[in-house]
Amino acid sequence: MTTATNILIVGAGHMGSAIARGLKQSSPSMAIIVVEPNPDRRAEMISAGFIAEEGMPTSLASEIIILSIPPQAFPSFSEANPHIKQYPGMIVSVMAGITLSELKDRLKTPQLSRAIPNLPCAINEGMTVLTFTPQATKKNIDLVRDLFTKLGDLFIVNDEPLIDSATALVGGGPAYVSYFAAALVEYAISAGFDKTTATSVTNTLFRGTSILLTANSEPPMSLCERVMTPEGTTQRAIHFFNEKQIRNIIIDGLKHACTRSRKLGRRA
Repeated sequence: MTTATNILIVGAGHMGSAIARGLKQSSPSMAIIVVEPNPDRRAEMISAGFIAEEGMPTSLASEIIILSIPPQAFPSFSEANPHIKQYPGMIVSVMAGITLSELKDRLKTPQLSRAIPNLPCAINEGMTVLTFTPQATKKNIDLVRDLFTKLGDLFIVNDEPLIDSATALVGGGPAYVSYFAAALVEYAISAGFDKTTATSVTNTLFRGTSILLTANSEPPMSLCERVMTPEGTTQRAIHFFNEKQIRNIIIDGLKHACTRSRKLGRRA
């Protein structure tokens, strides 16, 4: 498979910097240039060993450009950098909500991909969902697939609206897991554990459970049911969650996130 050796990442926020760090870790010889107007973020990337510039280079020689800027900033970015419209390579957008059609209209190229990665990409344990324009060449598709494989697992969808669903599930997933972890830590502290122990125990619970789910390839509820015993303590907690419709609340929350992704695209 073709491997990219020269990458330009526009935007060093949480996701852009996670992609950069993951690529640097998995491919130390890869040339990575980061564009970040914020001086503090730019200094942070420089201190991490990256070449970081305030603005877009006048000569775009990289094989892939990754756009990791807020979707609201995309119109002004494309207007301020008209030379990107002459860029012959592959452009990957990790911006929520901005459709391939909108990208094509503003960037004047069909060599486009939308990607929804997540923060564990920084440690090469991420998940990325990709979609491509029908006109994307096999070479460019292979470049993008290889690039994000370096950051963890990936899944390709042909139905672009699923990218908004992936924004809610994959992009936001680490936040939801962390939210539940925070609740476990709070419980542990209220029960008498010190904060360090509470955090360590919770992190180990999540790590071990994640490994077990992956190793057994079983539905999550199957593992849940294995832990529960009739009239036992865990069953009592799960019964309480079900009474409060916690699962439905979580599902509805992700639906709200998906809707927000689509709205962000319409506003850009």
